Amino acid sequence: MKKPLIAAAVIVVLALVVWASLKDSKPKGIEVEIEAAERRSISSRVKATGEITPEKKVEISAKVVGEIISLPVVEGQQVSAGQLLVEIERDLYEGARDQAQAALRQAEVSIKRLKVQLADANRNLRRVQRLHRDELVSKEALEDAQLAVDTAQVEIEAQTYAIEQYRSALKRATDDLARTSIRSPMDGVLIQLNVEQGETVVPGSTNLPGSVIMTVADMSRLLAEVEVSEVDVVNVKLDQTAEVTVDALGGDGPLIGHVVEIATSGRRDPAQGTIRFRVKVALDDPDAALRPAMTAKVDILTATSDDALTIPVQAVVKRKLDEDGEEVRGSSAKGMDETDVVYVITDGEARPVTVETGVSDVLYVEINEGLTDGQEVIIGPYRTLKNLQADDAVRSEESNDADDAEREASGGVEVRID
Repeated sequence: MKKPLIAAAVIVVLALVVWASLKDSKPKGIEVEIEAAERRSISSRVKATGEITPEKKVEISAKVVGEIISLPVVEGQQVSAGQLLVEIERDLYEGARDQAQAALRQAEVSIKRLKVQLADANRNLRRVQRLHRDELVSKEALEDAQLAVDTAQVEIEAQTYAIEQYRSALKRATDDLARTSIRSPMDGVLIQLNVEQGETVVPGSTNLPGSVIMTVADMSRLLAEVEVSEVDVVNVKLDQTAEVTVDALGGDGPLIGHVVEIATSGRRDPAQGTIRFRVKVALDDPDAALRPAMTAKVDILTATSDDALTIPVQAVVKRKLDEDGEEVRGSSAKGMDETDVVYVITDGEARPVTVETGVSDVLYVEINEGLTDGQEVIIGPYRTLKNLQADDAVRSEESNDADDAEREASGGVEVRID
């Protein structure tokens, strides 16, 4: 009786050993991470870093050369339109004005003298004409009298032009004298003061910039001015909402603003070799603690989807597929366009599924077509997903855990032979 039992026990043990060996000999496949598609609100954003700057600011420069003799303002001071900001020494320009006035008066006196001479020449011409009709003077005398009249008229005309020049010189000298007193062009705050009393300022020229004495800004309307890459700027539109974070303000929430200006031409970043476009975001309710040149981090909200079917953004990869949806690699794929695909696990193998993407953020991307709610896709590891091909044997971490549990259960079978 014992022999049949022993034989049966041996057969069971051998069967278990064979089953375990055959199970372990099956290809395990590449271990991958998976995640199910689920619905969530998602927003696409363009991120950029820049600085706070006033929407309206004026750099005040000298228009005449001279020493600053009065500087009645300090940096940070509130100023009003027309308020005196700087006085430059006036002596030189007062002298030039007085000289121009004297030259003009002298020219006006001269033209009066010439008009008297013209009147006298006209009287002499009429007298000579009468005498010439009576044949009492020669023709040469008549011509000389006419020449005197013509000469006087020419001199008056020339002196008239000279008076215009003297008047222009007087106006220029008067303007230069007025420019020695520099006044604020608007209400605002003196945000930058670059000079001290006693320094000499110079006006700008074609090849030489002038002295920027100070900068006055309207602090009631502030901007965050950032530079956006050429890839992202195509998604930025006027009036789009933006969140502006200023680290200097501490832990308060972001300030809300909207896009008010997008540059039409970009500039090349010499460090990175990329083209960047300047974008200005107006703050709707600027904090009173903000100061020009503070660093600002800007998130521009370019698109939003409230009930989007999403998956992790790294799950979407580029592949070349033929008309049947089969993956093509090597020389056969030359000239073919890449398609957005995700990989799903079917019968232990990776299968590409063509998808149409929508709004995306840093972590997730919206799937408009190709997947259903709750469908699981392969999301990593990155290196594995990058090189993954159709029909590769794969297994998820969850499957691996289930296999381990099954091995432990099978390994716990106790066979007793009596």
